[in-house]
Amino acid sequence: MINSSVFRFLKQLKANNERLWFVRHRAEYNQARTNVLGTVDQIIAGIARFDPPIIEQAPEDCLFRICRDFRFSPETPYKNNFGAFITDRGRNVDRAGYYLHVEPGACFLGGGLYTPPAPKLKAVRQAILQDGQSLRRIISRWKFVKLFGKTLPGRRLKTGPRDIPRDHPDIDLLQLTSFAVDTGLKDAQVQKKNFVGYAIGVFETLHEYVAWLNHALDTYETRQSA
Repeated sequence: MINSSVFRFLKQLKANNERLWFVRHRAEYNQARTNVLGTVDQIIAGIARFDPPIIEQAPEDCLFRICRDFRFSPETPYKNNFGAFITDRGRNVDRAGYYLHVEPGACFLGGGLYTPPAPKLKAVRQAILQDGQSLRRIISRWKFVKLFGKTLPGRRLKTGPRDIPRDHPDIDLLQLTSFAVDTGLKDAQVQKKNFVGYAIGVFETLHEYVAWLNHALDTYETRQSA
């Protein structure tokens, strides 16, 4: 579970988001980070039971840095959250995976493929054109719908991709430019002893969707670049 001290630190950081304060409270940050890393490590072990390649990832390779890019955010140099993206190739890749977000009042579990670049988006669309029904079966399963809703919530085009008829049966899927989903959490849920087990269950429900997206990338992007 995520300790209450993590939430306390993040709340204080939000109220004092500047470098001098952070330097003075680095010990609290290190303690909070260690707790989050331990939780991510347990989640990785659980995911590996149904997605074996994940076991190769270290929690440090999945946790995002808390520092923002100073060039773009000099007034608020730190994030007010801990985020971990778990894929079979680390966090800094355009792959589908599993995401944990810890932020006071805004915690959630999610995953999928967030705003992929053009070649990868094209690969996913090609997979939809070839077999959109398999994706529809995955996102219509009752557990998936219960957690993530009846409709994929990602960003989408107003009409559709060029060269795709407006009346294509999968136009709603082809309009998407992002394939990320999430389910919200209360802070109290994240601090419960059974949180890791709950998170693993959510990610198991998400696994088939993640696998479909990564298969699309591996299959159709390779063909395009061959």
